[in-house]
Amino acid sequence: MSLLFFKRLLANPIQVGYLVPSSPFLTRQTAKRIDFSKPRVVVELGPGEGCHTRQIARRMDAASKLILVELDGHFVEHLEKQFANDERVTVVHADALYLPETLGNLGCADPDYIVSGIPFTIMERQQREQLLSSIARAMGPDSVFITYQFSLQLSEHELFDLKRSAHCLFNVPPLNVIELKKSLFAMQ
Repeated sequence: MSLLFFKRLLANPIQVGYLVPSSPFLTRQTAKRIDFSKPRVVVELGPGEGCHTRQIARRMDAASKLILVELDGHFVEHLEKQFANDERVTVVHADALYLPETLGNLGCADPDYIVSGIPFTIMERQQREQLLSSIARAMGPDSVFITYQFSLQLSEHELFDLKRSAHCLFNVPPLNVIELKKSLFAMQ
């Protein structure tokens, strides 16, 4: 665990969401779900210090694009320094509640993938529903939402249809990696 992660955890534990950064096992399991057989636009929500970001960037080709949407200004600064020399990576200091607008401003509507470990189950219900709605509105019909969660609760949400899931035991805590598509209900 980095000093930055520990400081941000102490400053705002609910926003950080996890007591320790994701394990290499979890980051690999998440990144391997992204098909880079052709150029892709990937959006990561709440990348924190960039554990998953680094794994995704390693697998990306030169024509793919990775957009990092981070609310915490300290993490934003860290990510900007970490990826300063990678033209494929764009760091945006923004709230994921406004994801469609943020992506529209970047000219990246309907990304191929949205990746996030935001702990939806510990959020207040109203905020969770607003955030999930924002994610669904940002998705096109072929977009995939990849999330790693303690619970499989999101796989039953009306805005999404479960594509597949897997359990990663080698993480603290063990988490589920869930792939979701936008439901027909959300497309109406």
